[in-house]
Amino acid sequence: MDRKRLIFFVSSDPRTSPRPAGQAYHFAAVAARAGLDAEVRLAGDAVRVAQLQDAPDDPDLDALRDKAREGATAPYLISL
Repeated sequence: MDRKRLIFFVSSDPRTSPRPAGQAYHFAAVAARAGLDAEVRLAGDAVRVAQLQDAPDDPDLDALRDKAREGATAPYLISL
């Protein structure tokens, strides 16, 4: 049986639009909990997720920071 992987691709800058990256992390986590292979692919400006510690306080950015930290030990793959 072939295994397929759900890939959630994000390229938007999380400093100006944190919602797409946050949704990608969310859906990857849901897929992984359901037993599916999942991956969050960050490309272009989305790789700035790694630099959010310097971003201003904002509820959406705070939620994204939490999801990015959880992603370090999550059951899904994160690639840049």
